[in-house]
Amino acid sequence: MNFRDNDIIFLLGAGASADAGIPVSKKMVDEIETSINNSEWKKYKDLYYLIKSGVQYSAGLSGKTNNFNIEILLFVLEELIQKENHLLYPFIGSWNVKFNEVIKDDFELIKDFQNEIKQKLQRWVIPRDYRNADYFKNYKRLKDELTFPLRVFTLNYDRCIEENCNRRGFEFSIERGFEEEETNRLWNYKRFDEVSPDTEPDIYLYKLHGSIDWERDEETKVVSCIDGTPSKPDLIFGTQNKLQFADPYLYLFSAFRFHTLRAKLIICVGYSFSDEHINGLISQALKQDETSKLLVATFDGRKLTTIKKEVIDLLKVEENQIEIQKTKAKEFFENELTTEKLLNLFPNDNEDEEVL
Repeated sequence: MNFRDNDIIFLLGAGASADAGIPVSKKMVDEIETSINNSEWKKYKDLYYLIKSGVQYSAGLSGKTNNFNIEILLFVLEELIQKENHLLYPFIGSWNVKFNEVIKDDFELIKDFQNEIKQKLQRWVIPRDYRNADYFKNYKRLKDELTFPLRVFTLNYDRCIEENCNRRGFEFSIERGFEEEETNRLWNYKRFDEVSPDTEPDIYLYKLHGSIDWERDEETKVVSCIDGTPSKPDLIFGTQNKLQFADPYLYLFSAFRFHTLRAKLIICVGYSFSDEHINGLISQALKQDETSKLLVATFDGRKLTTIKKEVIDLLKVEENQIEIQKTKAKEFFENELTTEKLLNLFPNDNEDEEVL
């Protein structure tokens, strides 16, 4: 067996950038709780714990295990800000009594808390030294072995891959879907779809939740990629409402669906499986082709058998389709990302090829 173009795709979660010094969601939440328990953010303390307890209570009613994270927090704040503009407002007799006690009709408190978190988020996703993320350069090694471009989908806002594409001896080209003119770096989906073999990049990078260097024009609503960090980066939070957004997000999510269905191997690095839309598409892809596989690289502290059972139960797929590697992202990219090791995930196919 040999891998062909589009046989492999990657999905990166927060854990993929953790070794670069970018905190995962749990650490972000921990930092927020530290801030609200001292003088810095003390005025947001009651609001924060009201939201956290409410989310956990809601999950408990439906029998789900809730992993309260930064995206859920920001999503709930965004919904609360809408108040009477929310679609469901006419159907709700009154706000939660405790909510009224905390807010006292001061919805600016919610907006201020949201803005404070977003400012922290910008600092979190910009590491002190991007060289700590140089393990992403190993994509170049794999691409050269396969001889076709890699397709990398990421839920992260950071620029770890982009900042490490010019390392001496490991240079690789990236396509992110933006024009290259200095004065007109606008989003253009055709850069993913209409590419000649002579100009193909090493990596097609799909940033499903946006990027720290994306900016949306308030008049045209078109997103552009800029140098530096805009005051309001174009990012989306939460999983429930992402399909309501305009491009690039609709295109990127559609591209993820298209390529999961074509892939022989889906490689998830540092992904927590907390996104229902993403999980649904991965599950759909594995079910429509029972010979396809999912490789999960995770630094989860639990037993490997426990992690594997959880993924199988969540996706409702066959056990032989799931492979789990307990490893940090840096170790995975440096030691496991080779064609030989990835082919070993398909021993039956290799045996059939040898017989022939």
